[in-house]
Amino acid sequence: MEIEFYGGNCFKLKTKDTTIVIDDNLNKIGKKSITTDKVVAFYTSKSLEDEQAVKSARLVIDAAGEFEVGDLTVRGIQVRAHIDTEDQKTATVFQFMYNNQTATIIGHIHPDISDEALEVISGTDVLILPIGGNGFTLDITGAASIIKKVEPDIVIPSQYAIKGINYEVPAIELEEFGKVAPLASAEKMDSFKLSKSIEDTGSQTKVVVLNTK
Repeated sequence: MEIEFYGGNCFKLKTKDTTIVIDDNLNKIGKKSITTDKVVAFYTSKSLEDEQAVKSARLVIDAAGEFEVGDLTVRGIQVRAHIDTEDQKTATVFQFMYNNQTATIIGHIHPDISDEALEVISGTDVLILPIGGNGFTLDITGAASIIKKVEPDIVIPSQYAIKGINYEVPAIELEEFGKVAPLASAEKMDSFKLSKSIEDTGSQTKVVVLNTK
């Protein structure tokens, strides 16, 4: 499984037979939507308002459940969004499974993630989560709390300040993440290939920073 980063909280996951794009709201942050043949997954149903991203998709996933998409298994877990009240769950965490390895992508969720969700995603190989803060998404404290609970092998941050990307709410600089994560030893890559890269992580969580496409 190969993971590419497009800015914001948008990622592309590719396997031999399948391509899935997650949270393609790129045209709202000053970039072009990914228009190649794709399956698209959204963290919240509000994202479906992005007609450009939805129009180019052959399948849209925006809710909890388990789905077989080509050679990938996709699991959606309903969770509390960062703006939800305590009894609401309007966001979806997505877990992607391929060849006995997992990548879990977290959207704009509340840091007090439920025990039910943790039971599913704990120990995931790769955890992708936003760090931008400022009331729009997880801040570095909330992100650190989730990382500690999930204990992934690899963490890939998203939704931080990037030149040329215009967020609705300003996001923090990536360097701020270094206060709570081993950013100094982070590897920078154009893409992350799960099958090849996961073997040498050791017992500690490592940070991978992906260059934007």
